[in-house]
Amino acid sequence: MTVTIDIFPLSSTIDMLGAPDESSAYSVSGHVSISLISTASLFERRRAIRLLLQSLVITFEGQSELVTPETGYSGVRLCSVSQELAPADPMELSNEGHEDSDKPVTWNVVFNVPIPGWLPPTDVFGDCHESPPGTRYTLTAAAKFAHANEPSASYSWLSTLCSPFQFRSKQIHSLAREIVLNRFAVPPASTPLSSPSSYPLCNYSISSIVSTGTKKNGSPIPTDVLSKLQVIATVPEHVSVTDSSMPFTLRLRAADLSNEDASRLSITHFSIELEQVEKHRSTAAAYAAKYPLPRERAQPPNKPLRDPHPVQALYEVGLLVLPQSRHHSIEITSSLLPGCLMAQYPLDGTGHIFDHSDDLDGEQWYTMQTDIPFVHQLPEVERFGGWMANPRLRPTGQSPFFVVKHLMQITIACSYQGAEGGPLATDDLRFSVPISFVRLRPTPMVLPVRVDSLQTTASQSSALSITMPLSLPYSAPDLPAYSQLYYSNGDRKVDYTVPLPLYTPSANSSESSLSREGSEEQKADGL
Repeated sequence: MTVTIDIFPLSSTIDMLGAPDESSAYSVSGHVSISLISTASLFERRRAIRLLLQSLVITFEGQSELVTPETGYSGVRLCSVSQELAPADPMELSNEGHEDSDKPVTWNVVFNVPIPGWLPPTDVFGDCHESPPGTRYTLTAAAKFAHANEPSASYSWLSTLCSPFQFRSKQIHSLAREIVLNRFAVPPASTPLSSPSSYPLCNYSISSIVSTGTKKNGSPIPTDVLSKLQVIATVPEHVSVTDSSMPFTLRLRAADLSNEDASRLSITHFSIELEQVEKHRSTAAAYAAKYPLPRERAQPPNKPLRDPHPVQALYEVGLLVLPQSRHHSIEITSSLLPGCLMAQYPLDGTGHIFDHSDDLDGEQWYTMQTDIPFVHQLPEVERFGGWMANPRLRPTGQSPFFVVKHLMQITIACSYQGAEGGPLATDDLRFSVPISFVRLRPTPMVLPVRVDSLQTTASQSSALSITMPLSLPYSAPDLPAYSQLYYSNGDRKVDYTVPLPLYTPSANSSESSLSREGSEEQKADGL
């Protein structure tokens, strides 16, 4: 006799939209198949199987692990959501009448497990190449059965020996099903969900520019001159990881400078460096302070992970020892510019862009616009025999052991001519602007899917079919996310970028107004 259970999710992926949010929830749906088949024996004929389904539990579990030579092994359980699918009273399952068939009798029990909306996406990071660690999610199922009839005393010892399922109860487990969790950014409301779009621009005003100045010689630029320099950097709110470049605008103005100082101050060039900073940390304390991870009693080593990385066992038995100079966190910075070079943009002319002798108010901005290219595949970092191999452009985000952020480092080269032929002072003004790289949801494909709440592959009891009828075929529509239509307080979002149509009175309304005026005149004449 063979009893097997297997999980068939409707989709092997979960697409979450927007930033992680504790108040949001998603779900993973599908069905669990329970199959019965009577096995043949050399000593007796096939017997019908009669079992009582006592419990059927589906579990969605997530875990995140990190393995690096500097930090060693770290693991954490992200979530564990279980749902009981069996009815309160034991349900009998039997293949009576089909015990001689080579095809199993199967029951499909549907499930719909809620998933918290703050979970990090599935990702791979760390050092091991053959089995890389990272963040992953699985679906597992466990069923508990009991015999419908207790073993009879008339059974021979040979029958008992050839029937290994003759126990009061037994629990079986399914194979784990990998579930890929994706997190996509919500595109602007003015564009369809499935099409790529350009995000609005954000302006960053640099106010503490004096403190970021770097003196390059013994004669620095006077502080009162640099303090009057205004800088505004403009970058997109988000940048898609599938793009190849991003727009950038730099505006400079020195309206409060005197004509004499403005004529002496010049800008020779400005440089841009686009960086990706990957931070690995051995503890999840910072992440747990922000998101509701399971408590300590549900974390390893108190409760081991369901499927830990093979390196974990080596550290546990002492075959791998942490280095004495163990780091709790490490950072790896990579350039996203082609060729890993800093892009320099020289200015035309002498660079005296602040000379407003002909401009009485000096309120005009000097604007520089360009497109910053970036690459998707980064060069390998030669550390510890190939550590950090195959690095790539990643979306901006964080998980318990892995944080990715992006910065645009901007350097403005300034020079100031001293009075009466004094020495030329030069300073580099450096500041950084955060960049948010996101993944946009690809064009969805809507396919019809059929779901059976509880069905059998062979003819079963009619009462069972009435209790759990078959569901009708349906198609899962591609609906926009709640955050795309409503604010967090429940107010509906209004896209003010689309103008309202101009009012044009219709012909019917004109005729009705004329007839109404005519009736009023008739009433006046009657009076």
